[in-house]
Amino acid sequence: MKKRVSIIEVLMVILITGIIVIIIFPSIDAKKKTKIISLEVLPTFELIQEQNDIFFEENGYYPFLSQLNIKGINDKKYFSYDMTDSTLTATSLKPFGRTGAVIVYNFIDNQWSVEGTEGVIKEFWLP
Repeated sequence: MKKRVSIIEVLMVILITGIIVIIIFPSIDAKKKTKIISLEVLPTFELIQEQNDIFFEENGYYPFLSQLNIKGINDKKYFSYDMTDSTLTATSLKPFGRTGAVIVYNFIDNQWSVEGTEGVIKEFWLP
């Protein structure tokens, strides 16, 4: 005997599938972005900060990013980097998933902040 599938059963399957997709995909994306930040942004910030401190000790003033002579600094895949005398910024590029999300590290206060992300980058991902 064939049993026909009712429209309610089909809607229930679609509803359950939708709930699973809504729960799983954002967590997978968040894990990917957390990994990108921990593998690209944080080591790059540490390298720039070390070079910045060395330059300051030798010259008595803080340099521009181009003065640090760090090879490949702007050849990164997910972020572009810029520096002022007191802050270091990483601006996300298209391969990250959103262009224009900014991570800021303040050398003076030793603080991290996130700007213009609307939930793309969470502050608790940073040290």
